[in-house]
Amino acid sequence: MPGDFGSLPYYHLPHISVKRDKRMTRVGSEMERKFVGPVDPQEFLDEFFPQISLEKEFMKQELWEVGHGDGIHKEAQMYEPMIKIMESYCPDLSFIDTSQDPDDTNWAHQPGLTTPDISAYIKEAGVTRNDITRTEFFMELKWAETADGFDDGSDDIIEEDAPFEKNTQQARDTRAELTTYAGAQLTSQFRTHTFSIQITRKNARLIRWDREGAVVTRKFCYYEEPFLVDFLWRYNQASPETRGYDSSVTEIKDPLRAQEVRDALKMDDNDRVWQFEFTDENSAEHAFVGGKLDFQGSGSPVGCCTRGFLVLDNQGVRRYLKDAWRPLDYAVDKEANMYASLKAHGVPHIPDVMASGDAVGHWQTTRTREYSSASFPDVVLHSHQHCFTVFIQCGRNISTFKNNYELLQCMSHAIEASYEAWDKAKVIHRDISVANILISDEGEGLLVNWEYSKPVSLPEPEPAERVGTWQFMAAILLSKKPCDVEHSLIDDQESFYHVLCWLTLMYGRHGLTAEEVEDQIARSYDGGRPPSEAKGGDGKKVDFIDRYMCSEAKLIRSPLSNLIYNLELMFIGRYYISWYSPDMDKDGYKPDDLDWAMVHYNEDKLRVINKPTWMLERFNKVLEGKEELIQQTRSPERDITSSVFGGDGSRRRKKTESEVEAEANEEKASKRARSDF
Repeated sequence: MPGDFGSLPYYHLPHISVKRDKRMTRVGSEMERKFVGPVDPQEFLDEFFPQISLEKEFMKQELWEVGHGDGIHKEAQMYEPMIKIMESYCPDLSFIDTSQDPDDTNWAHQPGLTTPDISAYIKEAGVTRNDITRTEFFMELKWAETADGFDDGSDDIIEEDAPFEKNTQQARDTRAELTTYAGAQLTSQFRTHTFSIQITRKNARLIRWDREGAVVTRKFCYYEEPFLVDFLWRYNQASPETRGYDSSVTEIKDPLRAQEVRDALKMDDNDRVWQFEFTDENSAEHAFVGGKLDFQGSGSPVGCCTRGFLVLDNQGVRRYLKDAWRPLDYAVDKEANMYASLKAHGVPHIPDVMASGDAVGHWQTTRTREYSSASFPDVVLHSHQHCFTVFIQCGRNISTFKNNYELLQCMSHAIEASYEAWDKAKVIHRDISVANILISDEGEGLLVNWEYSKPVSLPEPEPAERVGTWQFMAAILLSKKPCDVEHSLIDDQESFYHVLCWLTLMYGRHGLTAEEVEDQIARSYDGGRPPSEAKGGDGKKVDFIDRYMCSEAKLIRSPLSNLIYNLELMFIGRYYISWYSPDMDKDGYKPDDLDWAMVHYNEDKLRVINKPTWMLERFNKVLEGKEELIQQTRSPERDITSSVFGGDGSRRRKKTESEVEAEANEEKASKRARSDF
């Protein structure tokens, strides 16, 4: 399911907002050192589309004219001739210029982010505008060769001097775009992998993405070598599974059965209904139907891609299904075993597992690593296995809280689960985030997604990247390299604070405008230090020191705001001291000096927060005012995701083609009326 960049230079992509640029940069940084290449394009085609070969004439002249024909002077003019070529080699697909038609399904508070230059769709689906939930693959075109995201190097350049992920701003921007679009596609569809194409005036690259990374071909001249059209031809002939569709999740086509499920789960009438299939460790087969999306995490193409769905079991009882890609490289147990252990130790506020197991079918384990070798020394890859976990309790994400009592009670339950796991089971969660706290049907808060948890006694494992969700990680963890600092209980408690602030800014009552909220989310929660350093946390540190929530967030005075102010004050001790020497009195400071006093004042706060139960005690104290908290509802007018989510937090359906056309006609009529006036 990740700005304040200080004095670092920051490049702005043309025709897009600063926030869009920052969000893409953050997503792009999550793919650093995960591109495997350059791979021979013929080997790429034979590996991923075997037993299919090109049976159509190589249209060299027409392909040359895409970037060099009469009237072709800029990137946008390449789209139409390229689409005509693609349609001739992929007759079963339709291709649309989506460069100016954003689909914001995956980016609730970052509109305009998902705009691939050319998107492919199954022709029979009748798609006429950008719809990332139905995209087959996409093509990103660049006019300049310098915008190529990769560098194949040459025989006279050693690897260290020519990393495959080209280290220029243009190249980073290209990779950020490719990564954002691939992540949006993988997050919004049921896929094991997907493909994309990078094009310049002269050269092309083929790319295959999965939850581990991406395999990238060497660049080739697409009008001299037939690999591009060969890819298009093979893709057109390929099976859905070869194209990347997940065979363990199939759409229910029977209209009567599908409507029964929609009615039971209160889905929209045009929502697609799915069947999820997996096999447990005892080889028993399980199937659940539904697919009402409760929560969708990070838009990154790599990692767990955790999603939560409401489904029905074979008795028609509502259950909560978690769809994820569990890591295989970390020294942790399977998540279902973790839940069993936590239950055995008496840890409260965690759900009961009904069934769990790995997905059925080909490509259910990531494959990118198989195409890496000693020739790619900088690549850092982590294998993942697609799996499902079904919980007895149904839940909705905490972002759907109805009032401050529900918010704080569910958070207190999650905090208690985190503490009890640390105290009784000697386990630390390490991924406290909005995605990982649910509200059960009974109103209980549930802390879920323990796949990255680890025993307290074990040292930090050494993946070359962070464990956790960027937006909510403690600033002290983000400010250091992975493994340079031990992840502790106090770090998880700080994450709970960031979750509370994020939810309050996004859905609570305050005086900030929507744009001010977007700026704060981008600066403090999504921010990092691009391009090559996976570091951040500066915005969070500054917010603590400046007391942003107290002085700038304009919170409506309430028990919730008082709690946030108090927590903010307590956490200052972690960061204010680092800005001043605790030995200031030895450096000539006197007890009546302000800096000396602030240091010792914050040392007192640090002693308080080192008590494991301090945060839970503060939440429980505020919850004593239940009646007042119940009256303090979330603020619909402050719901930054109102354009994507319904009032209850459920995802809004996409508008139909006729609705979009009707709105466009209405807007045109309105403009004419205004001009006539």
